[in-house]
Amino acid sequence: MEQKINLTRAEFGWVMANKVKAWSFVQIWDANATSVIVEIQHVQPNSTRANVFMDLLGRLQKHPLQYDFEVQQVLGLTDQECQADADLSRAVSALSTAIVEFQSIYQGVSMTTTLGGKQKASQLLYANLNRYLRDVLGDRTPKAFGEAAERAAREGFTIVKTDPFDEVRPHHSPSEISDTAALSLDRLKAMRTGGGPDLALQVDCHGSFNVDTAAVIEEKLRELGVTWFEDPVREREMPGATAKVAATSEVPVSVGGDSYGESVFSKMANWGVKYTMQDVMRCGGVGVAARSGQQLANRGIQISCHSPFGPLQNLVSAHAHAATPNPHALEHSVWENDWRAELLDPPEQVQGGQLIFPGGVGSGASINWNTLERVGGVRWTP
Repeated sequence: MEQKINLTRAEFGWVMANKVKAWSFVQIWDANATSVIVEIQHVQPNSTRANVFMDLLGRLQKHPLQYDFEVQQVLGLTDQECQADADLSRAVSALSTAIVEFQSIYQGVSMTTTLGGKQKASQLLYANLNRYLRDVLGDRTPKAFGEAAERAAREGFTIVKTDPFDEVRPHHSPSEISDTAALSLDRLKAMRTGGGPDLALQVDCHGSFNVDTAAVIEEKLRELGVTWFEDPVREREMPGATAKVAATSEVPVSVGGDSYGESVFSKMANWGVKYTMQDVMRCGGVGVAARSGQQLANRGIQISCHSPFGPLQNLVSAHAHAATPNPHALEHSVWENDWRAELLDPPEQVQGGQLIFPGGVGSGASINWNTLERVGGVRWTP
């Protein structure tokens, strides 16, 4: 039987991953003085999100928790409330993932096992080039895109993702979209040339299109052999638009990177999408990611967790994949710094486009606080 977890206190850590983006973590203790560390999105010293987290932790302290979904139940929060409030969704997700990690430790099993799967040796990755090109290199020329694709292929990645549509917005019309997106398409053409014919190209659109312009651009993507059409439209602003795009698109559509709750992902099964992108730091935690992924797999939809963040979130997401039938490749952000691997203990291992599971109980790894502080990170207790 699962252990009853009495959460007691927390301490945060934060570090700049590159010139623009940061990673943050929270170490949480229970009444047995056992602790776990999970990655939490965008928590800085004296931030509102840190205060929200500590408030929720305080409300949970008198309630022993056995399952991850009890976090939201005890707090009396609905999926709609969490979806509408980023501070709530990130805090609840971190606390819920912590419960899964605690249970794995107390049962002496891998997180994959706790989530209902069988342990695996590795997880196929795709290289996310967005942060490297935008935040590290700061170069949006087709040449830079092509060289990045070539480098990724050389390092053993068989799939890459990029967000080339800088100049495109939803208000553009079908008559002007080809000209507006010309430079964007040149970036993709350079990636096809640089990465070679066998490199799978995935495209992240950030909701840049409307239904009509998405149809025009989808044909262009198809000609370039693109295999993934992520967030072509802004579903919350244009309800029903995703289903309309997916109904005519031959390029598989992916959605869900900023969605919360199992009920929301269940609805996506009716949209005609091929992939759902549960983010364990946003969706309600790793338990929500795994359970919704398992349910959607029965309808032919593949999980592909949204994971362009730090190595601990990436590893936890890999466990969600391992617990889900027929997952797609897992997102992995590349080349943001030269110390990413050492931030984990044991260090992260990526070989030939595969994330190697470290073994052991729980996620199998923790944060190396010495590395975090060595590269300018800080730790604090609110």
